[in-house]
Formats: sequence, structure tokens, C-alpha cells
Amino acid sequence: MPGPTEPKKATRQRDAERTRTAILNAAQTLFSTRGFANTGVRDVAELAGVNSALVGRYFGSKEGLFRATLERVIDISPMLHGDRRRFGADMVATLFDTQDASGPLAMMILSAADPAAHAVSVEFLQTKVIAPLARWLGPPDGEGRAARLNILWSGFLTSWKLLPIQPLAGARLASTRRWLEAATQALVDEGSN
Repeated sequence: MPGPTEPKKATRQRDAERTRTAILNAAQTLFSTRGFANTGVRDVAELAGVNSALVGRYFGSKEGLFRATLERVIDISPMLHGDRRRFGADMVATLFDTQDASGPLAMMILSAADPAAHAVSVEFLQTKVIAPLARWLGPPDGEGRAARLNILWSGFLTSWKLLPIQPLAGARLASTRRWLEAATQALVDEGSN
């Protein structure tokens, strides 16, 4: 028979998870709009609706919070389980259809001036995007092709969302989408020849 303290533990655990999620959501919003240097722990706590001491308890420091937030939002692995012949269309659909596809990129770009945040961004880009994508692509030159895909997607997202250029507005976006799908697929297919 359950003791009187067991339901409290479950409630506390759910509250802890909810609090941690609220902090990460707030951090993602602020880091992707203000960057690392212009986001304070108190700002994150206020947006999350929690005491700022909880940020330290869960993440240790602002750098720990940045690391946890970036780790949460950068992961190409789910995209590597689909049909390789449709990777270009599927990946570009993800870029177009995901509400905040540019969020991780914005976090990294806006935080690049801080040495610690820059190091975390480079580390995660390598370990969570380039390396898994390179393994999936395989020879020849999987790592080089993974890097070129990253350049392609980052350049597109920057020009479409972060520093929008007029030629990517309106009707022209459909032809750019087709081009991006084809360019992505061509880099994937280089290994099949």
C-alpha cells in the first residue's frame, strides 16, 4: 500500500520537469532573439515564471543553460531515418514547415561573440549535425558533403529568416524551395555514383 509521501514525490517530480521545461523554453526564446550576452539568468527566470535560483539549481550557470538549450534544439538524427531518395524534399519540408526552424541558428549566430557560447555552438554543430550526417552520407567525403549541406541550409535560413532578402519573398520562395531540395538531394546522391 502506498505511503503518504509517494504522491508528493510524484507531484514534485512532475513540477520539477515542468519547471525545467519552462526554463528551457524561456531560454530558447531569449537566446534566439537576444543572444547569449544580452540574456540574463533573471530574464530567463522571469519569462519562465520561476525564481532565478532554480535556473542555477537545474543548469549550474548561464553557460550550462545555453548548453542544455542548444542540445535540446539541435539534433539531425530524426531526419536520418527516412528514405534517402527523398531526403532533399523531406529536409527542406522540415526547414519550411517547422515553426522555429531558424531558432537554433539564431541562437548560435547571436551568441558567437561570447567565447564560451561560441565554443558550445561549434561543438554541438559538429557533434549533433556534421558528424551524424557525415556517417549517414558515408563515402566519398561524407564529412565534406555534410559541411556543404550545413552551409547550404544555414545560408538559406539566414537569408530567409534572420537577414531576410527580398528575392526570397512571395512567389519566388517556391522556386527557391525546389532549388534547395534539388541541391540538397544532389549532395546526398554524390555518394551513390
